[in-house]
Amino acid sequence: MVTTFLQVKNNAVSTLAADISDVATSVTVATGEGAKFPSAYPFHISIDDEIMSCTNRVVDVLTVVRAQQSTTGAIHSSGASVALNITAKSVSDLNTAVNSLESSAVSLPIDLTTDVTGDLPIAEGGTGASTAADARTNLGLGSLAIQSSVDLATDVTGSLGDGNISDSLTVSGGTVDNTVIGGSTAAAATFTTATADNVSITEDGKIDFSNTAPGTSGDATGVIFSFTAGATLAVGDVVYLGTGGKVLLADADADTTMPALGICTSTGTDTNPVDVMIQGIMKLTGWSFTAGDNIFVSTTAGDVTSTAPSGTGDTVQKIGVATASDAVYFNFNTTELVLA
Repeated sequence: MVTTFLQVKNNAVSTLAADISDVATSVTVATGEGAKFPSAYPFHISIDDEIMSCTNRVVDVLTVVRAQQSTTGAIHSSGASVALNITAKSVSDLNTAVNSLESSAVSLPIDLTTDVTGDLPIAEGGTGASTAADARTNLGLGSLAIQSSVDLATDVTGSLGDGNISDSLTVSGGTVDNTVIGGSTAAAATFTTATADNVSITEDGKIDFSNTAPGTSGDATGVIFSFTAGATLAVGDVVYLGTGGKVLLADADADTTMPALGICTSTGTDTNPVDVMIQGIMKLTGWSFTAGDNIFVSTTAGDVTSTAPSGTGDTVQKIGVATASDAVYFNFNTTELVLA
């Protein structure tokens, strides 16, 4: 679904040039001030307590549909303020678009057996072949790639360098991360940290974040990057990327301190590294939400809130959804709305 947003323009404010009745469909603003309003449609204007939808403008005369967004058509006097404001519909449309985008990001499966045709070139991450033998040739793999078993004591000399193994490979000797491998029982190894240039996942594979409900305050599970702090930062601080390439406290009070790109999962001091999660789940004892609450960047620097900012000049950025009173699923997509 494609969301059609209302047109917006900064400082689109004027006054009525003449009285209008409660059913009039033409609104004339002060002479020469029609250009303050958009030349694309529709956009909504507010006069007193009534919201109207503008469908056309000729110089200073606006063609309108009355009584929008559950307001009531009324008589308005000359000199009354005519303003293009951010209304509930604007914020609702934005939330709908963001939620749809988030849903689409996780609901577009690709079946490699039916949705992909031809051979994927090596330059694009494939093998350039349709058979295992041709793939091994194209990738420059030797006979080790098709051996079913390797004895590290007799079959391998020297050290194993960088390379790729196409099919399954059984290792019957040696150790992995100090776990002994041998005999007829396959050994399992647990890695605290695994470092690799590329991680390849099979068609039926997945990256499983098993800790979807962190149990300790400050714990987080998700996609985390290391940035350079531009100030003293605490776990749970929401940050934006400053012009110097350092992360600083995000604040919805001003667009210069927005948009937020993540939440700190470690402490940091000026010029030193700090871990920032851009997507995932975090627990913090100080939070007090209701599961399902939408979460926004607060007008208090570095904080999050379940109440969307509403002040003039504030920036509205939805960054997640509460999963419990003290846990939030975050997804910082940097989409924001500045309130006029």
